[in-house]
Amino acid sequence: MKRNPPVFVDTSYFVALLNKRDDEHARAVELAAVWHRLATKLSTTDAVLIETFNWFSRSPLRVTAARALGTLRGASDWTIVHTSAELIRRGERRYTTHADKSWSLTDCISMEAATEARVKQVATTDGHFEQAGFEILMGNDDRA
Repeated sequence: MKRNPPVFVDTSYFVALLNKRDDEHARAVELAAVWHRLATKLSTTDAVLIETFNWFSRSPLRVTAARALGTLRGASDWTIVHTSAELIRRGERRYTTHADKSWSLTDCISMEAATEARVKQVATTDGHFEQAGFEILMGNDDRA
C-alpha cells in the first residue's frame, strides 16, 4: 500500500470537518477518507487544538468538537506535538522575524513544528502557510 507523505493539520481543517455548513466541509471529508485509506501520518499541535476548540466554545457544535478531541487524542495515526517552551520560543522568533506578515503566533508555532517534522503539506485554507513555503491542501480561493 502506497503511503501519503505526512500532513500537518491546522485549525481550518478541523473546523471544516466538524461543521457541515463550512464551505470546505466536503474537501475535509474527502481528505480524511484518503488519509485513512493510505494510512497517512497526521500531526497537529496543542496550539492548534486550543485555537480550534476555542472556535467551537460558543457553537452548537461544542459537544461534537469535544467528542472529536477525545477521539483524536486516542488515535494511533495522529501525533499531537506539545507546545514546549522551546517550540513556543521558536514560534515567537518566526513571528518576530516575519513582522511583514500577518501570521499568528499559533501559525508560527505550527510552521516550526511542521518544519521540524519535515512535513511539507498542510491541511488548511490559511494561505499564510503557503507564504511560508508549505503546500496547502484546501481552499483555492481567498488565500491571505
